[in-house]
Amino acid sequence: MVNKMARRDFSADALIPHGHHQNWNLMDAIIRELERVTDQWPSAETEISVQGKRDLYGSYGSLLDAKIGLGEDHRDVTTVDISRIERDSDDSDMYVSVTLAKSQRDTSWVYATGPVKRTCEELVRGLQAFILQALNSPEITRNDSAGPSEIESRLQHLHPAIKSGALRRLASGHGDDAVEEACKSVGARLRQLSGLDDDGASLVTNTLGSRRLIAINTGATKSEVSEQEGYMHLGVALYRAARNPRAHRPSDPNFNADEVIEWLSVASALHRALDRAKPAHRTS
Repeated sequence: MVNKMARRDFSADALIPHGHHQNWNLMDAIIRELERVTDQWPSAETEISVQGKRDLYGSYGSLLDAKIGLGEDHRDVTTVDISRIERDSDDSDMYVSVTLAKSQRDTSWVYATGPVKRTCEELVRGLQAFILQALNSPEITRNDSAGPSEIESRLQHLHPAIKSGALRRLASGHGDDAVEEACKSVGARLRQLSGLDDDGASLVTNTLGSRRLIAINTGATKSEVSEQEGYMHLGVALYRAARNPRAHRPSDPNFNADEVIEWLSVASALHRALDRAKPAHRTS
């Protein structure tokens, strides 16, 4: 007789704001995100269960079915549970659930269970960040097949070195990460052009400051000297006011999209200046 090791399940859960149980647009966005992050599950099914303050109860396979099944009773909805279940085998079962509740008495939460602890935790963190971003900046998660989303349109002006990465991170609800990556890309170019192995504000001052290891212009006039100095201060501000606070705190899923885009624009302006910059001559 072959002894089979006992299965070990893990779980993770996190709270999300309550009171969004009848936000159909939010539910639609959550379902799309659930299906996106679980598309590697070969036998996954989406389930939507609805409960009300009286005897209202329904179980559906799609949001459209839920809307049709509820009819006018949707006014009595108190909780909606959106689940994505993998039923392939006993060894690969995974369960992800997002519950949207009417009030604080009925907890709103994100929950995942399955055989891999890391997977559960990543699913919960990712979905919680996505939902919080969908609540605070719905335009980021809007699926507009007729053209680019509002957030994509707002990022069109960005330098190619940061645009695609910023769009990808903002679309998944990671505004702080978008700013950090943009700062890293500026630092990488400064190191490439100068040959310095430095980082942060000191890298900016050593490359764009009075040493002019990277020259934005010829420096032949007071105006050009002032311009070079201005870009140095812009770079220092980017690191000290944008990068450093985000590097020393947990990522904030409830970020201000306007502020993030403004800092991305600062990083973009530095990249534009570096496009026309010339590295100082270095002797061997």
